[in-house]
Amino acid sequence: MGIELNLRRFQFSLESVLTVREKALKDAQKQLASITGVYNKQKDVLSEMITALSNLEKESEKYLEEVNFNPELIANYKSFSLKLAQDIRFQEQIIEKTRLDVLKQQNITKKAYIDVKSLENLKQKQKDEYNKELQLEELKQTDDIVNSRRN
Repeated sequence: MGIELNLRRFQFSLESVLTVREKALKDAQKQLASITGVYNKQKDVLSEMITALSNLEKESEKYLEEVNFNPELIANYKSFSLKLAQDIRFQEQIIEKTRLDVLKQQNITKKAYIDVKSLENLKQKQKDEYNKELQLEELKQTDDIVNSRRN
């Protein structure tokens, strides 16, 4: 009399959904990293522009203090300073838009992460239940084997 062991494997019925959600999470994380990289580069550009404006203003003041005062040169410095200040304001607007994009993408990534985690938790819970059932089945089969040998 052969006792057959049930060797069925655990299968999560929503595995394909989990796979799709994991891919969506990875895509969201890549997009977040990309946008964050752009944001950081934009901030670096702004910092360079501010430094350039500061240096330009110092250089302009140096020419104002010279004995050979050149009004045309000072006017050019002033024009360029105004243009650079305008570019800085524009860059700040770009950075603010990108910052909002980063926040939006963070929320998308967070939601994707929660979606994946909830399915992973459900999968773990079902696997734990499966393992409990399997242990009970094995205990029952062991009892059956012991009882069949007694008889």
